[in-house]
Amino acid sequence: MTAQRPTLAGFDPFDPGHLADPYPAFTRAQRDCPVFYYEPMNFWMVTRYDDVARVLRDVDTFSSRVWRVVPRPDEFADRLPANLMANAFINLDPPEHTVSRRAANRAFTRGLVAALEPDIEAICHDLIDGFAAAHRCDLMADFCYPMSLRVIVKMLGLPESDMPRFRQWTEDMFSLMSPAAPGDEQTSKPMPHAEVIERYGRIADAYEYYGAIVAARREHPTDDLTSAMVHTRAGDGSPAMTPDRIVVHMLELTAAGNDTTANNIANMVGFLDRNPAQRAALRADPALLDGAIEEGLRLRAASPTMFRLTTREVELSGVTLPAGAVVCVNLGAANHDPAHFEDPAAFDIDRDNADEHFAFGRGRHFCLGAPLARLETRVALTTLYDRLGEIEVIPGQDQGYLPVVTLDSRLHMHVRWP
Repeated sequence: MTAQRPTLAGFDPFDPGHLADPYPAFTRAQRDCPVFYYEPMNFWMVTRYDDVARVLRDVDTFSSRVWRVVPRPDEFADRLPANLMANAFINLDPPEHTVSRRAANRAFTRGLVAALEPDIEAICHDLIDGFAAAHRCDLMADFCYPMSLRVIVKMLGLPESDMPRFRQWTEDMFSLMSPAAPGDEQTSKPMPHAEVIERYGRIADAYEYYGAIVAARREHPTDDLTSAMVHTRAGDGSPAMTPDRIVVHMLELTAAGNDTTANNIANMVGFLDRNPAQRAALRADPALLDGAIEEGLRLRAASPTMFRLTTREVELSGVTLPAGAVVCVNLGAANHDPAHFEDPAAFDIDRDNADEHFAFGRGRHFCLGAPLARLETRVALTTLYDRLGEIEVIPGQDQGYLPVVTLDSRLHMHVRWP
């Protein structure tokens, strides 16, 4: 440890043990070095609740323009922009972010989201029909991922027949993304050139696929989120967003809208399995479910980090960060800060401040899909337990987690029921 760059000894965000349970490391960080530098990825991690709140609030000092992708191979120069993430929601500052956000908000109002409940319930029943008689399943592959993907696909007005492609493109997009300062081509993990070519080939296909849909919606508007983005106008009456920006938003929404919600649902199943008394309380009184979901979001956020780029030198918890520093805003760690949440590692459906979590971020970049994610999680859990009864997570399994910093994304969760 140095005075200028404190580090957390032994910290490795890609270690399988850390991916399965990252919170012991963050508890240690909050105690010993709440702001620390991680040299392999050239970022500063912020772990305490008050520091995280400050970073998310101060958009002038902590810019969102921090996302890059693994450098695009020359083979795709005529099919893809040089920096695919330049127009992504998570990579925009005002005023560009305001324009994109306003268009997307048209589809994510509480009233419109609430109207989706019958469709979400029907999707849940359809999927459960496929495995109920087996008395066991891989909850991720058989329910969580297809359910959440079908919902966001419906909102965007995309065909369900292409869902396998959407799921693959989600994995490709998250694998290629990396937070970095301008001019820094450092990636989130070493990636063989053959893998880069393979993933970019599929992303190029996705770019062209979504581009064709955007062009079709411009000529023939429909009642979906894609049309809302296409037909939003600027003050002078011109289109508020270019087709390229809408394409990136579609890729981004498809990815974010299925992976995070799927893992929120699985997290809740795991918490209730380990806390049978609280599961029984929820089944006896469904009115407790909304609060329980907030506690689940607090205890394990499916999107545990945000990244920012400092625009000036700034001090956090006594540590000076230089201008141009990449900051990993650890929402998951903040949600476990004992200074804000009593006994933070416990799952407590009666916690009175559970909804003060950062699972959906805060401020301008508060997750626009939060109302939908909450609704999907409530409907999914209600339907699962109504149909299957007491779901048990099969002990001893390796659920597997994607080796990325930005997502808490498991590959499997094998469960059984009576």
